[in-house]
Amino acid sequence: MPTPKPEEKRRLFERLASLREIVFGIQDGVLTTAGVLAGLSGAVGQRQQVILAALASTAAGALSMGAGAYLGTRAETEVIRTELRRTREEARAEPYIIQESLLHELNQEGLDRDAAYRVVKLLSSSPEALHATAEEKIYGLSNASFGNPLADGLLMGVAFLVGALVPLLPFVFLSTVRNGLIAGIATTAIVLFAVGYVVEGRLAERRYPTLSGLRFLTIAVGAAVIGYLVGKAISPLGAAP
Repeated sequence: MPTPKPEEKRRLFERLASLREIVFGIQDGVLTTAGVLAGLSGAVGQRQQVILAALASTAAGALSMGAGAYLGTRAETEVIRTELRRTREEARAEPYIIQESLLHELNQEGLDRDAAYRVVKLLSSSPEALHATAEEKIYGLSNASFGNPLADGLLMGVAFLVGALVPLLPFVFLSTVRNGLIAGIATTAIVLFAVGYVVEGRLAERRYPTLSGLRFLTIAVGAAVIGYLVGKAISPLGAAP
């Protein structure tokens, strides 16, 4: 298998940065909807009412998560870019500050001071190269640090929607609330275990990927049980006087 080119690796890393939105969206969609279904199953006996309420919660949740991801990424990107512009202006006025900081970082990474000095001197011949290197080495920023607000919002919203369908579909296809609840909890547990196992376990090459899956599974079961108990606790409030 040929070794990927650096440009291809860079694009891969930028795509992997989107895993945060995907995993968070799916996890939140599954857990939120499972909790709503479990809570309503304990408080409402009508299957259609449970499904309609869960659909409304899913639509609101997907829109809210998508909008939140969009606004959050946009605000973060604008603030960071503004601060970087200010930092560059300060560096142009007093370039020795950036040079000294970069010299220190290179020295901390293993270059002796003379070698680090030569690198900084060479970079200083191009202000753009000096600032770009300083942003990465000193501030820990790179192109992957700046998300795409629209892409993040769409990914988050779609991921939430996909996750919400996992516990919801059994209620649509099964005839009773009880069977739908059991199947919904089962599919929720399986999917979250799979997400934890594949994304955090296998892709991250953890030594024990099963533990990552079990962590997701524990969260799913805990949320469903708590939601059901809350529904049971408040069910008397909806009883006819």
